[in-house]
Amino acid sequence: MALVSRFFVVSFFACIALLAAPSSLPQDKGTPQDTNSTPHAFSKATIVYVSDFELDAEDVKVDKGGVVGEARPGIFERPRKKEQRDPETQAKKLVDLMSKSLVEDLEKAGYKAQRLAPGEPRPASGAWVHGVFTEVDAGSQRRRAVIGFGSGAAKMDLYVTLTDLSKPEKPLYEAPKEDKSDKKMGAAITMNPYVAAAKYVMEKNASEKTVKKAAKEISEQVAKNLE
Repeated sequence: MALVSRFFVVSFFACIALLAAPSSLPQDKGTPQDTNSTPHAFSKATIVYVSDFELDAEDVKVDKGGVVGEARPGIFERPRKKEQRDPETQAKKLVDLMSKSLVEDLEKAGYKAQRLAPGEPRPASGAWVHGVFTEVDAGSQRRRAVIGFGSGAAKMDLYVTLTDLSKPEKPLYEAPKEDKSDKKMGAAITMNPYVAAAKYVMEKNASEKTVKKAAKEISEQVAKNLE
């Protein structure tokens, strides 16, 4: 199953189920709720800015012998004999589709949505949707997820948050100043337990249908909180 059904929410997001089957993956220990949060004045006139969700890529060499499985429609193409897919391109496809789908879904819901390009300064006001794809290594350390052959697990966790740009916000996660990450793993990070976040679980080789479904669920929750 490409999209696992359970994710948790504090502050902004209310807990809901994406699909019927619950996730069997381990959850992070403890998520304190920010008791100092204040109401936000969002309306239909509020512009919703969507940043590309953070996802890394590692160019891990491919075993060129033989054909790998049967191809199926999706974001990631199955490699065939003497072919090598580009992890960076594949990661970009997933991120692009997610951002575009979120903007489209929010516009359908009647909101003014706009995608923020990487590195583009954030506006002083409005609602900001952003997130990061993560995975857990063998030592139970959470890291930024990496797309690439042999890089980490087949599934990854997506943390998404909604921020009021007119109010100071805490970062979604923190990274150590020094990190000796494994070649096939992303940078070690620590999720901020005081930032409202929704957690989804997705396959790295998610189909286009699955990515769009996840985007639809995220946009619906964003719309409910903007109301």
